[in-house]
Amino acid sequence: MDSKAVAFAEEAITAIGGSDVATARTSIAQACELDRSLAALADAVYLACAELESDGTVSTSTWNTLGDAVGPGPLLAVVEANRH
Repeated sequence: MDSKAVAFAEEAITAIGGSDVATARTSIAQACELDRSLAALADAVYLACAELESDGTVSTSTWNTLGDAVGPGPLLAVVEANRH
């Protein structure tokens, strides 16, 4: 996976943890431009953004979906660090 794409994906996940929808959407779009294999993560990020906009929080099931989308590895640590 492209290191810049990973950095953008990390930024998107961190933005979700901080309830920053605009940054999350922008960052995941940039990640996907560099690495199309992040499509499942993008779907999960957009779902989390929709929940933030409608409910003000991200559900446990959506955090789980984010974790599933990144799989094992460094991005999973980012998901777990930002989950609340």
